[in-house]
Parts: sequence; C-alpha cells; structure tokens
Amino acid sequence: MKSQPILIADIGGTNARFALSTSAPQNFTQAQTLEAAEFKQVSDAIDTYLASHNIKQLGAIILAVAGPIVNEKVTFPNSHWSIDCAGLRKRYQVERAILLNDWEAISYSLGSLGRDDLTNIGGNWAPLTSSDFSVAALGPGSGLGMSGLVKRADKLIPLISEGGHAGFSPENPLQLEILNHLHQKFGHRISRERLLSGPGLVNIYEAMCSIHGQDTPALKAADIATAGINNTDSLCQESLALFFEILGQVAGDTALTLGAYQGIFIGGGICQRYPNQLAESRFRKGFENKGRHSHLMTELPTWLITHENPGLLGASVFAQAAV
Repeated sequence: MKSQPILIADIGGTNARFALSTSAPQNFTQAQTLEAAEFKQVSDAIDTYLASHNIKQLGAIILAVAGPIVNEKVTFPNSHWSIDCAGLRKRYQVERAILLNDWEAISYSLGSLGRDDLTNIGGNWAPLTSSDFSVAALGPGSGLGMSGLVKRADKLIPLISEGGHAGFSPENPLQLEILNHLHQKFGHRISRERLLSGPGLVNIYEAMCSIHGQDTPALKAADIATAGINNTDSLCQESLALFFEILGQVAGDTALTLGAYQGIFIGGGICQRYPNQLAESRFRKGFENKGRHSHLMTELPTWLITHENPGLLGASVFAQAAV
C-alpha cells in the first residue's frame, strides 16, 4: 500500500489540513488547508485535495479528528461534518481508513519534534533520543486537550486522555475565590477546561470582575489577552497571568500523574499565539510548586510546540508505522 500515496489529515471544526505521508525527515508533503464550511461533506474536501494534486489512487487514509470516535465513526461537535471509515474505504477503494483522536496524533509527533519545532520554557533542555521515554502534551484552545507518549523497545504507545475534564484544584486563596464563582455559574463540579481554554480565559476574567466588584464587559478571549498584553486593563492582565499559572499547575500535575519525567509539551492555539507571554509568565512557578516533589520538577523540561502542523506530523508517524 505504501507504493500508493497515503493521505493524512488533521481535521478540526473549522479547518481540514491535508497532506501526503512520507518517511522522516520530511514526514509529509503537499500540505493544503481547506475550510470545512466550504464543503458539504469530508469526501468533497478530499476530492478537491486529490484533484489539486492530480492523485488518482490512494494506498490508505489516516485522519486525525477533533471529535469522539465511536465504531470507526466521528461526528464533529463544532462542524456539520461526520466521517465513517467504512464509507471512506468503499469510496476510495483502500483497505485502511483509520481515525485518530487529534491529541493522539499530536502525541505521535512528540518524538519527531526537533529543536526548530520547539521553544524551551523551563527546565533542562533534553531533546528526546532514540532511547525509551515517557512524555506528555497538553494545550488550551477551544477546549483543553491532553495526551501522553511512551516509547518502549522502539515501540510508540500513545496515552489517550480526557484529563482536561479532571477537576480543577485551586492552590491559593484567589484561585479558591475563582472556583467559588464558577460553582455559582456552572454547578458543583468545575473541570480544568472551565479555566484553561478560550472560554476558560473569559471565565477567569468574569470571576476577577466579580471578586473586585466591577461590571463585566462582554469581552472575548482575544480581547482579554490583547488588553492584558498591552497593559490597558489590570484585570485582563491579571486574568492572563492566572491563566498561564494555572496551566503550569495542571502541566505539573500531568507530569506527576503520568510519570512523564522526560518532558511536558505545550500546544494549543492560545499558547502558540502568545509565546512571549507564556515564557515570561508564572507558568513555571505553578509547574514546580509540587510540595514534597518540587525537587523533581525544577529540572524537568517544558517546551512550547512551535511546529505549524503537529497533528499532520503525528498522523504521518502513525501512518508510516501502521500502513
């Protein structure tokens, strides 16, 4: 099947990024981004991509998708698309059509990221080698994604996680006040994602306004971040600082929970959009503040993923091993 092109994709609610899988070091080629809204169904987008690159026959299809996969099917929560692997196999006459969770695909990319794909944001720089390792990745965007990757005896084992929906644990009185505010808004259980996402930054800001007895303007996450970066609104500034500090806390908890002592990778659109603010924030303070295990955290490296398409990279790594 590898004699025929292997189609890979990273598909979210807005964009579908397609490419052809290749072996390392290139990993993929002929990348093209299409907007989901412009196509009735995924096959229309695939047909457009294939026609654009004059591809007549595929060897396999590997799609990373931002949605729950059940029985080789996915219905996107933020798009009108749905995908059925059986239908893809029949339409494109391939034996293998496989869906990966989007953060599963990112986990597969971690061992292939080099210095040019990463920015160190604390701890000892220690790029992954060919030896065994345990690492994890997380990132805030529309939600909070999380995954891990273990390498043992040259085999990559992804760890699929819904850790973004684990409960939020405040670590100081201000965070406890924020939690109490969110209890009033959402009920008795507050997940990490309620704070660490685009909507989560808005939640933090609204809580800060309530705590300080101020009216709450109808601001979007980007508005809050911009005002915080430009120092034009003190509560926006502190909300953004809290966002990154809490992200550090959760990243540190993830390292301890998964034993990811070779490093934590930070992805997601928010951190990639504001790399300087992340690097200069209280992220590492939150990351390292682990009580009796703080000594383990000071040297543990954390990286920001700067690679433009880690989902495509991971889908290709998977494809080259599985197809």
